[in-house]
Amino acid sequence: MSPVSAQNLAHVEVFNEIGAISYFVRQTVVKRLPPGMTYAHFELLNYLMRYGDGQTPAELARALLLTKGALTAILQKLEAKGYVAVLGDVSDKRKKRVRLTRDGLEAQSCVLRGMKDKTEALRDGFTDNEFRQALPFLKALRTFLVEAHEDAAEAASAPAEPLAAHR
Repeated sequence: MSPVSAQNLAHVEVFNEIGAISYFVRQTVVKRLPPGMTYAHFELLNYLMRYGDGQTPAELARALLLTKGALTAILQKLEAKGYVAVLGDVSDKRKKRVRLTRDGLEAQSCVLRGMKDKTEALRDGFTDNEFRQALPFLKALRTFLVEAHEDAAEAASAPAEPLAAHR
């Protein structure tokens, strides 16, 4: 029996391509980060810039697919550098809200400015229509994977049935 070629398995090829794209984007960003900033730090700053600040740490953890503990560590480091401010919620004293500071905005913008040549080359290499055509499939794939992950997490946290139920 001959081994199955990855070329015959379209889904394998898709995930290989997504992995390679992710790797090269990450490397492009990492090369331009200021000293002491990690990719995870940049992701948070970028998220706050794109979607606005004022979210709770729990909301940010969910959006960035991080544990609350991991996000807390990132927030502490970014707050120490003056890139974010973690402030009490005025309407609910139990909650905190995360705000992007001017220094955080400048750090995020500096990384993006450093990638301007790469971004322009990408935009020159593909049309807006080509990017738009890829989006429906990519969004549907992400939604499918998120739902599958949530289903698996629910199944893992469900209480086990008593052994008597299996007899």
